[in-house]
Amino acid sequence: MGVDMERIAYQLHWDAMLVHDCALPSDFVCAGKHVRMVMNNSMQYAFLNHFFPQFSLPIQEKPKVWISGGDKNIVAGTPQFCKHVGSMIRRRGLLANLSMRENLLLPFLYIEDKACLKKAEAEVDEVAEFLGLASGLNEQAGERSAYTHALISLGHCLLKKPDVIVAQEVHIGMPPERLQIFRDKAMQAMAKLDAGVLYLTSASDEGSGLDFARTYEIECASVPDMSGIW
Repeated sequence: MGVDMERIAYQLHWDAMLVHDCALPSDFVCAGKHVRMVMNNSMQYAFLNHFFPQFSLPIQEKPKVWISGGDKNIVAGTPQFCKHVGSMIRRRGLLANLSMRENLLLPFLYIEDKACLKKAEAEVDEVAEFLGLASGLNEQAGERSAYTHALISLGHCLLKKPDVIVAQEVHIGMPPERLQIFRDKAMQAMAKLDAGVLYLTSASDEGSGLDFARTYEIECASVPDMSGIW
């Protein structure tokens, strides 16, 4: 699970934009820094769609989200973007018909970079041991709790070693004893990865334990829930 200390310092940027007619400021996240945006769930999913769009953006459209670093900017929605940006999105980390091992390797199974997949396969047992999932690694996932979904998302980040992580409150719905275990593991992982974090939450007292360089609180009138599209 070691981190390459000589990696290029990529930064995740987003432009000012309207989400449900509410203005969101432009900003960026770099390695080791954390930015929090407090907004309702529907706004979170609408905002996330700019980072991980479900449909290709028109070529002529000015990108709202991109990564800077290296020789050129990398636009959101591309495979190269996803190499550098990890995600921990609520209840989106696990597929029931795959084994736990396959679920941990899922981000690498659909990309063309075989070297990344091979590296992840070599590290998956160590990551599973850290997460407490080693004993059932080859079992079919089936239906799992919010705790296991969150562990798998955290495992994706440990294997990918992204420059920036876009995260929601994946701990929602965990019983208190599981919540503390997950928080401890997440804080250890964040310290090891030293990635930037863009944290989306519906409450400023979300209890992540992260230190935030900046917090934005965006209020919006009640809007339809969009969580079902994710």
